[in-house]
Amino acid sequence: MHNFKEKHLLSLIIWIGLVLIAAFTLPNISQLVRDKGSVRLPATVQSEVAQKIQKKSEGGKNVRTLIAVFNNKNGKITADQSLQIGNAVREIRSDPSLHTTSVTSAGDNAAAKKQLVSNDGTTEMVMITVPSKYKVKGQTNDLLNKIKSPGMRTYVTGSDVLNEDFSATTEKGLQKTEIIAAIFIFLVLIIVFRSFLIPVISLLTVGVSYLISLSIVMNLAQRYGFPISNFTQVFLVVVLFGIGTDYNILLYDRFKEQIKNGQTAVAAARTARRHAGRTILYSGSSVLIGFSALALAKFSFYRSGVAVAVGVAVLLLVLLTLNMFFMATLGKKLFGRAKIWQPMIKVSFGTSCQNSPSHTPS
Repeated sequence: MHNFKEKHLLSLIIWIGLVLIAAFTLPNISQLVRDKGSVRLPATVQSEVAQKIQKKSEGGKNVRTLIAVFNNKNGKITADQSLQIGNAVREIRSDPSLHTTSVTSAGDNAAAKKQLVSNDGTTEMVMITVPSKYKVKGQTNDLLNKIKSPGMRTYVTGSDVLNEDFSATTEKGLQKTEIIAAIFIFLVLIIVFRSFLIPVISLLTVGVSYLISLSIVMNLAQRYGFPISNFTQVFLVVVLFGIGTDYNILLYDRFKEQIKNGQTAVAAARTARRHAGRTILYSGSSVLIGFSALALAKFSFYRSGVAVAVGVAVLLLVLLTLNMFFMATLGKKLFGRAKIWQPMIKVSFGTSCQNSPSHTPS
């Protein structure tokens, strides 16, 4: 029981349990960000007020507007191409699978033609209103299939389409950010400690913090409307891996120093947490308070930065508890025996050389 307490095995068991819970309860992040992560302006802004009025005029229906774009890159839209556009509009209106509530085209009246045809006559648009309960990607693909016309370039756009593409691009960028961050952090830690284990453990502890904090944030967003955005994951990755690596270097550097001084692994771990841990706690608390203050902002994008405060709180707990298990259990193995005692060997060798009798040629 004493060894169980000294080696901090309870911390390991608790964090393994929390990781499993976080992994199994993590919602569908992509869909959640699409539903609740769009950047929203304050309710008092004129555009938001106008949007509320528009919804009232539509009877409170949850709809979205998509815009089909027809373009002739070789010049003005010809008469044959206008007929093709008209046929596409009729197909859209008559197809029950699209669930369209309204379709406005240039052929409806002169006012619509003035608004939906470009001045140079090369581009024509069709405004299509569809229910917002269906996925944007599916509606976009269905419309693209309907409006394909020989000799013209066709597109589907709209605010929801742009948000969908923005979310998809952000997700791809996040994956690259995670990989690049992990590689660079691994290399930096190898250079600093000349050890393979510490970079792995550092990435592991920060990864545990990231997974648990991400699960907490997304569950809060799903159930209680916690502010999130397309950049929530990016912010968490950048901040947690950045300061987490810095704090790990500080902690393990102090631990290495105590090991060099002859302390046991358990005693060195306690000393490292007592001294370096205090610095980590003070520094991390200031970061936590700074990001928590973003909750006072009115702009939803800034308020989503509060998620980082949750991540920093989890990170501090992980670094000051889970790291104790690795330090107390592995001890000198974290650094490699030769790397720890190398400076002392050099000093001993230098001293012995100075004390040895010098050889003078006869």
